[in-house]
Amino acid sequence: MAEHLSQSELDYPFKLLEYFNGFRVSKVIFSACELGVFDLLLLSQKPLSAERVAQELGASVDGIERLLDVLVGVNILEVEQIDGTACYSST
Repeated sequence: MAEHLSQSELDYPFKLLEYFNGFRVSKVIFSACELGVFDLLLLSQKPLSAERVAQELGASVDGIERLLDVLVGVNILEVEQIDGTACYSST
């Protein structure tokens, strides 16, 4: 059956996945903005751990760590190891 499909029909599922991924990335950025992640990191003169970010924002450590890691994955934040702890900063 696939041999009878046009190139645009074959590309359609991949286009949908691109749109879904774009939505997820924009939702992550929006969530970080609403929580104040970027403002906090901007005001800090040094990288902060997920625990410190969570404490400052009144959020769960697990949720903040996941959010920060996604932001690192999309090259919005940077992460470095300081004394064995992942610390995050703006790019």
